[in-house]
Amino acid sequence: MQIVLGSEVDDTRVAAMQAAFPETTFTSVQKDPDSIREADAYIGRIQPDVFARSGERLRWVHATGAGIETIIAIPELVASDIVVTNTRGAHAPFVAEHTFALMLALARNISGFSLDKVDRRYQPYGRGLPLDSLYGKRMLIVGMGNIGRAIASRALAFEMEVVGLDVMAPDQVMDGPTILPMEHLDNELESADVVVVAVPLTTKTTNLLDARRIDALKQGAMVIGISRGNIIDEVALAKRLHDGTLAGAGLDVYAEEPLPSDHPLWDAPRLVMTPHCAPNTPLTRDREFEITHENIRRFVEGEPLLNMCDKVAGF
Repeated sequence: MQIVLGSEVDDTRVAAMQAAFPETTFTSVQKDPDSIREADAYIGRIQPDVFARSGERLRWVHATGAGIETIIAIPELVASDIVVTNTRGAHAPFVAEHTFALMLALARNISGFSLDKVDRRYQPYGRGLPLDSLYGKRMLIVGMGNIGRAIASRALAFEMEVVGLDVMAPDQVMDGPTILPMEHLDNELESADVVVVAVPLTTKTTNLLDARRIDALKQGAMVIGISRGNIIDEVALAKRLHDGTLAGAGLDVYAEEPLPSDHPLWDAPRLVMTPHCAPNTPLTRDREFEITHENIRRFVEGEPLLNMCDKVAGF
């Protein structure tokens, strides 16, 4: 059996895989591009040119991240019988923490205080500064997968009112957060104090928060984007920030990355921006590898794989 590895898998992980599965051959697509022709599986974000060279033996593609949008952008792969899996769940606690870092940075004016430090300016007790709390706020989480649920549990600890929307959700109130089908999006947007976009990028979620929905947000609402770009209309969001009708926004993902230097978001006020780093911690790769390692074991032994994705739905 041969498993081809993308650039996402470092040499230390390769050595661990080879030691754990000595009967399996692991090769690098970068070091041996032709190895894909005899591959039974591929680990990483397979590129169209690599997939085009693959042979009939390829049965499994495993994304080392949570998103599979680049993989399902290959029509021939989607139409095939190849199974696609990912490492969803590995990033949830870290992305949830980052979500609250963005929200608290806005609510507690951390950016403003950082500028005060640079200017050596001390404003006693923060008098006259825009300081707010998350307590009692109504949070709308768009996408209640692993990350959305992790955000919800932390929001409840902050004593926020939590509503989650998901394509898999029943139309009923459940213990903890209220979880509703995605059809409730327009109604829920109007009353949300904080909107968190945690839904994966698919054909149905592209531009989900378009200009009309951004305009529908209540005065003083906050927007947090932590899943993928191309879901929030960035120009419409920048306009509302410039208008001063939103409390602020926090973004970790963008439609184009790196963000172009002339993008209107750079000059938008009350915006905290981070460079698609929400999952990054010393533990992240270990958690990803645990799922990957277990799926290799299952693949080798012919057992059902974890985290099987719906190639048509996109997650």
